[in-house]
Amino acid sequence: MGKTPCFVSLRAPFARGAGFTLVELLVAVTIFGVLSGIAYRSLAVVLDSRGRIEQENRKWRGLAMLFARLEQDVAAVAPRPIRDASDLVGPAFVGSAAAVRRNDGAIMLTRTALAPEPGAAEPPRRLGYRLRGGVVELLTWNVLDQAPRSEPAVAAVLRDVTAFDLRYLDRRGQWHPSWPPPGIAAAQTAIPAAVEVAVTLASGERVARLFPTSTRLPQ
Repeated sequence: MGKTPCFVSLRAPFARGAGFTLVELLVAVTIFGVLSGIAYRSLAVVLDSRGRIEQENRKWRGLAMLFARLEQDVAAVAPRPIRDASDLVGPAFVGSAAAVRRNDGAIMLTRTALAPEPGAAEPPRRLGYRLRGGVVELLTWNVLDQAPRSEPAVAAVLRDVTAFDLRYLDRRGQWHPSWPPPGIAAAQTAIPAAVEVAVTLASGERVARLFPTSTRLPQ
């Protein structure tokens, strides 16, 4: 009597579907949210740091430009008096604690002009600096002897400034809060030996520089 044949099934056992369970999805979403939050905060810190660095660079670059302008102008001062808009003769160099009139600067001077080409000649210029509304401004007049309604061109040089302090050194080594000082000889053409400029920024820093004129400093 023959044996009953035995058949072996070659089918693979039943396998679970390849999808994720709800718990696995929740865990994945949670991890993704945490990593996204960390990445966002890190990016915000980087962008904030970059903005602060750029702001600091602009601040110090603006201050350096102001000091560079002042150094050039003070070094090139000329002892040439001017006739102002009131038809009065004014000193070649004027310095005060603050601008008195609308078209005045805290410091005003006559300086030799920079020629565009070597050997070329240009007439002297009249210019000044003042602090107004938190901004250090440069005032420039087209001519030295002004007409009754002459007004300077005004350009902002440095912003966010709380104080713009000036004092003046004479040839004897004495400091003065204004120029020309009382009792000085030849006040119309007198030039200080040096000008000290102290700038206080809105961020709290105070930076001072000493700029010599063409007059020899006292020994």
